[in-house]
Amino acid sequence: MTAELSQEVAYRLVHAGPRLDPGRNPRGYLFRTADNVWRDHVRRDIVQRRAEQQLRQGGTATAPAADARLLERDLRGAVRRAIAELPAAQREVVELRHYEELTFRQVAERLGRPLGTVLTQMRAALVKIATALESYR
Repeated sequence: MTAELSQEVAYRLVHAGPRLDPGRNPRGYLFRTADNVWRDHVRRDIVQRRAEQQLRQGGTATAPAADARLLERDLRGAVRRAIAELPAAQREVVELRHYEELTFRQVAERLGRPLGTVLTQMRAALVKIATALESYR
């Protein structure tokens, strides 16, 4: 791993530090962060090389549609994994709200929970999902 990538991993760990739960697996988070940084690096390198090749050939520097579909599929998979890792109560709220397209009031009624609780669970779930998807920004 190059110094630039090591610095990116260190930056992400320091930036995420206040949100990390010491009771969870910090070593696993480190390896997942390093893996995400490496994947981001490889993606950028591929796109850059293709753009440079197209410029040399006189074409426009746009990423091929295949790359866009691949990146979109990768992001969808990451979202699914992030949702699957949520605590059950939060996952239920997210799934009912987004997959079944229920209103928050309908979600609360279906789950037999107060509306405020459902809203709090959704907010907490979105924070966890956003944290899991940091490398896709």
